[in-house]
Amino acid sequence: MHLRLAPALALAVALHGSGCSDAGTVDPGGPQAGSGDGGAGGDGGGGPGEIAGVGGGSGLSTDVRVIITADNAYGFGYGTGDKLLNYFGGIENLLADEIFSCPVGHGPESYTVPARSADAGHYLYIVTYADMLTTQGVIGQFFREGAEPVFTGDGAWEVCATGEDYDLGSHGPTLETINQHIARCNGGDTDPQTTSAGWVTTEVSDRGHVVFGEANDTARDVPQPGNEFPVVCGIDEGARWMWYEWNPTRDTGSPFMWPGGSGNVIRDFLIFRLGAEFVPEPPR
Repeated sequence: MHLRLAPALALAVALHGSGCSDAGTVDPGGPQAGSGDGGAGGDGGGGPGEIAGVGGGSGLSTDVRVIITADNAYGFGYGTGDKLLNYFGGIENLLADEIFSCPVGHGPESYTVPARSADAGHYLYIVTYADMLTTQGVIGQFFREGAEPVFTGDGAWEVCATGEDYDLGSHGPTLETINQHIARCNGGDTDPQTTSAGWVTTEVSDRGHVVFGEANDTARDVPQPGNEFPVVCGIDEGARWMWYEWNPTRDTGSPFMWPGGSGNVIRDFLIFRLGAEFVPEPPR
């Protein structure tokens, strides 16, 4: 039986799925947990959008239903432009079945995030890192009644490549460490040889960019550029794999495939974020 690391939750979270690799609930006061208070932070006031991933202070009373997985590790949370206010983190996938396979809870994890947690600030954050083997990426969906769904690989996602590497088994960065890096990303003054030197978007630049990969609708036997991953259980076809392109002049290979070597070539861990103002409100 493989034991998966349990995520630390800022507030009570109902987790669905079964099997020994399903995510578990731990004490909200644990080392990865945030305050969960939407009133804290630099720009935590009401945001203009009502989307599944980000409440933006909109007052929506519905919970957010999340299914997410990564090759290999991830956490997610909600916050302001300055910091995470809560963090659901600590999942590390060592085996392919833990990333892709059915049922949900054996492969990808399912969460129900209470409305108050999702309304903390108006940014959705995903933190992720990978091992140095084969492939790397993150894919997920965020659904909320009365709001547009949010998918990875769709919309105005930003990423900051921190260059601070974590191995599987390390439990990843703490909330405090993530917030320190968000501040550095906002400052944009880190080393461009080992980081993205601030936030980058899908626009190609010499500092790298967000890259959207294949949709969750293609089978795979052997990883190859453009078809790196098999279909993930339980995630909508509207979701796409997402990662950081560290090589802006790439003419071969794929940012979703490990290029070889022993250094932190891919510059992870990565912090992705999506602001509510970049997603249109649903029709009323």
